[in-house]
Formats: sequence, structure tokens, C-alpha cells
Amino acid sequence: MRAAVIGLGWWGKQIIKCLNDSKKIDITHAFDPQISKDDPVFSDFSVDPSLNFDAIIDSPSVDAVILATPNQFHEEQVISAANRGKQVFCEKPVALKYESIRRMASACKKNGIILGVGHERRWEPAMVKLRDMLDEGMLGEILHMETNFSHDIFMKLDRDNWRLDPKSAPAGGMTALGIHLSDFFVSFLGSAKSVYAKTGSIVLEHPKKDTLSVNIRFKNNVTASLAVMISTPFYGRFTVFGEKGWVEIREVSNVDFDDPAEFIYCDKHGKRVVEEHPVVNTVKLNFEEWADAVAGRSTYRINIDEVVSNVQILESIINSAEKNEIIKITD
Repeated sequence: MRAAVIGLGWWGKQIIKCLNDSKKIDITHAFDPQISKDDPVFSDFSVDPSLNFDAIIDSPSVDAVILATPNQFHEEQVISAANRGKQVFCEKPVALKYESIRRMASACKKNGIILGVGHERRWEPAMVKLRDMLDEGMLGEILHMETNFSHDIFMKLDRDNWRLDPKSAPAGGMTALGIHLSDFFVSFLGSAKSVYAKTGSIVLEHPKKDTLSVNIRFKNNVTASLAVMISTPFYGRFTVFGEKGWVEIREVSNVDFDDPAEFIYCDKHGKRVVEEHPVVNTVKLNFEEWADAVAGRSTYRINIDEVVSNVQILESIINSAEKNEIIKITD
């Protein structure tokens, strides 16, 4: 697959690095209107900077586009690329509004596009093992899930950066960090039926938000809670409680470091087993499974209906925090 990366901020460049040795995806072009064509990323990775977005989606030499652009551009770019017959991979959150993701999903389905999404955490070995345990019923009926993914990495940014702008990235760290957690919830529990969220401006000055807490009830009546803070050092935990036991996954560092994750399993007799799971290149695993699905060699584990449900949760969190009320999801 010959692909072009659109958006060359920190993460766009990270994608190019992660795929540099891929045998399934060749990054041939890249574009960012704010990045000079003399930027080392082009020469270091032999990437062509000559085409802009419109030229890329019209080019017969490009099979797919990878969008690492600010959230507000995703809808137009996904639909434009899909309507040109380009396969599309979009960083999360794919959209901020339910109606937006529905239009994007419709364009992808109409044009036979498999939408790849930057939820690479689904490929983490510890989370894969948890998925297998749930599929095998080892924890019995699920009672509740709770999680926290916090990091102060964005506090190093200029205060006018779009990632701290409540219009571009609402609900504190939800669009950067929490969206991974709600993606896990949807993949394990399905669609939600109600959401209640609270945000706070503790370190950052209002209207910027640095704390978020959310309670969700899913259509199967299982509850879940998540917390995200962007003004505290890294903290990562995901816990599932079942009638036959529980699992807790703890991480000591972000993806920048190669520290293993700790996997704790407690069975129905109270016996605990603790394991370590090594770090793998989840970004590459995600992209290559998407490329295989596009080529018809496999099924991509993130389906479009799950993406729609996750955006529905995201929009409900944003609305709940703004209105200070429970949001019921009816669709």
C-alpha cells in the first residue's frame, strides 16, 4: 500500500517513523501547510513533499491517506478522500459529533473504504489477553469497569496550542487520552445508554480544562467510569470486575518508553497471579492489520459501528460536562 501522511506534528512524524520498516505500507508522500519542505522528516525517510492534500487524493500513485490533522478537519478530509476512492486511516477522535461520524461512515461504506483508526492500544499484549479472557468467559458476568489514563505531556505545550483549546479538544484530556478508554469500553461492552461527566480547571485557567471524570451506563446495564487528568505525571490503569474474578492492568510509563505493563488476575477464590507484558510496536500492528484488511487478507478489529458508538459517547461527555446533567443516548 502506497500511503501519504497528512499532518506533520509530533504524531504525524511518529507514524512515519513507526512505519519506516513496514513491508506492507510505504509512506511515499506527506503534507502539512505549516511544515517546510526542507524539514528533515522528508529527507530522513525518503518522503515526497511536493503534493498538497487535494493533489494527493487525486494522485493515482497514492492508495491511501493517513490523517494526523487537528480534529476539526477530519470530517471534510475523510469524506473527500473516500469519495476519491482512497483508503483512509484517521487519528482519534475521528469526529467530535455523532452526526459528523455518521456522514463519514456513510461515505466510507458507500465507497468501499475500510476506515482505520488510531486506537493502537487495542494491540497492547495485556489488553489482548484481557479481550481473550472476556471472550472465554473467565471473569463470568461483567459487573463494572473503571480506568484512568492521565499524563502531563500536554502541559509542555504553548497555552494557545489547539490540543488545549476547548473548541478543538473539548472535555479536557478526553480527545487525546480518554478516547482510548471509551474505545475499550465500546469494544468490550457495546453501545452506551447514558453518560454523566464533570470537568475542572484546577491548574489551567478557565475555560481550559485539566480534569475529567465520567460515569457511563451501557445498554447491557454494565457501568463504567473513567478519569483523565492532563496536569499530573503519567498514570495508567484499566480494571474489569466480574462475578468470577477481576483483572487490573497497570502501566508505569507512556508509549515513549519501553516499560512493560503489569497484568494482575484475581480468580473467584481470591488467588492473584501477576504477569508482565512487554511493549510492542502497537502503532505498526494497527496500521498493518488495516492494510491487510484493505487487501482482503484479514478482518480489521475496529469496525465502523464501534467508531460511531465511541463518538456518540464522546459527544455525550462533552454535552454532559457543559450542561452538568446526565445525557441519555437514544439512537
